[in-house]
Amino acid sequence: MMKQCIKYLLFVVPLVCFGQVNKTIEGVVFVDENANGIYDSGEQLLSNIGVSNGQNIVTTDAKGAYKIEKIQNYPVFLIKPSGYISKVDNGRRYFFASDAENLKDYSFPLYPNKEPDSLQVALLGDPQADIIDDVYHVGKLVVEELVDNKPDFIVPLGDLSFDNLDIFDPLSKTLGLINSPIFYVMGNHDMDYHQELISNRDRTFKSFFGPSYYAFEFGEQLFLVLNNIYPTTNKDYVGKIDDMQKEFINHLIELKKDQFETIKIFMHIPVEEMEDKDAFIALFKDFKEVFIATGHTHTQYQKYFNREEGKSQVHELVAGAVCGAWWQGPHDLNGIPFALMYDGTPKGYWFLDTNKASYKLRYKVSGAPFSKQMQITVPENREWDTALNVLNEPYIYANVFSAPPETSVEVSFDENLWIPMELYNGISPVQKRLYKIQELGRYKNAAIGAIPKPIHQSKHLWRLNIPTNLAKGVHFIKVRAHSKLNNYSISDNAVLWIN
Repeated sequence: MMKQCIKYLLFVVPLVCFGQVNKTIEGVVFVDENANGIYDSGEQLLSNIGVSNGQNIVTTDAKGAYKIEKIQNYPVFLIKPSGYISKVDNGRRYFFASDAENLKDYSFPLYPNKEPDSLQVALLGDPQADIIDDVYHVGKLVVEELVDNKPDFIVPLGDLSFDNLDIFDPLSKTLGLINSPIFYVMGNHDMDYHQELISNRDRTFKSFFGPSYYAFEFGEQLFLVLNNIYPTTNKDYVGKIDDMQKEFINHLIELKKDQFETIKIFMHIPVEEMEDKDAFIALFKDFKEVFIATGHTHTQYQKYFNREEGKSQVHELVAGAVCGAWWQGPHDLNGIPFALMYDGTPKGYWFLDTNKASYKLRYKVSGAPFSKQMQITVPENREWDTALNVLNEPYIYANVFSAPPETSVEVSFDENLWIPMELYNGISPVQKRLYKIQELGRYKNAAIGAIPKPIHQSKHLWRLNIPTNLAKGVHFIKVRAHSKLNNYSISDNAVLWIN
């Protein structure tokens, strides 16, 4: 094994940095039958369990024992096997050993965990909590809903905080109330800035949540959490996988490729924004199917990436943001900002329903029923509050929040023929409306964050010119969206007045 200890300094281009090998450590992986956290004679020892130092992976022998080199600033962690879990501590899921250099016992206690073949996974894009108010919002919008619809596990997709790492504690305790396993992803706003070593970019994150990249099995499926935040200078970063992490990925694939045909990957920055995009996709060539979920953009969309001939495309979900656009804008009756995402999507989260053979995605608007999957906008010529009439356009708009690629969207008037709508790369009309109200000064006396100027084009917005032959009066509109590729079909209704 190489001893790599090149530092990078802030305000200069960083060099690739690996940790300094400290010592060889050893321990056992066991079923902690009396739940005391210590291996006691007679407790079941688990063989063939992966243990990593952040670079290499070893497996436990027939007696549950392993031995591995400890690398400075990198925790030694377990690759959680199917059917077992570690203890929960205030919403944090620990399955790794302490970083303490004087720790004598690097053993891993595990506990039986019933894991169904078909899993429901909650994906939370960017909670982005900065102050305690934001944690309250997460409690109302996510925790109160998921407690009654408990997923098998939860994955917050990074940017847990907004550079306020003190918020990790109340946020994790709040999410912990759901009482589902939580596997955390690190985002760029969760990073320790001004560190001399790249191995310390996740120093605070590690102290709360464990390693910022790791793998785990759940319900006979393989999952991989990655840290693709690569710091450059000061608070700058690029999307990239560092060399230590690549080695870990390669060892993981070599260990698991014969056991699993598919892999599901969670990270923060979308694939298309990574400097090493092509090399990254090529890492997973041995898997028949690759799904990736990311956050970061405060917009949501789905994307496919081609692979070598004979391989299915890599499917990516950019999962938007629990916080919408930064917890900004006017508040509802519960004191929660409307905070639409930049593409006009109402804030919410996703469910990944997955088994070994297939998976599907469902979007959930926070505070709304599952049936709320699109926003239909029509012109309204108001008589009393006329200020917004200037925004009226001769179009029917449909913002289809969870639309996968190749979705077809159609509209019918008064339940007559279906007319195809056109995919439109433009700004959500709802975003324009909220921003116009702000420009008129109607939020001036409210203690709220300002809505950002709407400049982001939606990737899931359709429109149609209102037919000129529609009679004056009221009309019933129905919009439906369908994708054969994804077995996706939704619909919604609206009312249109022709004056």
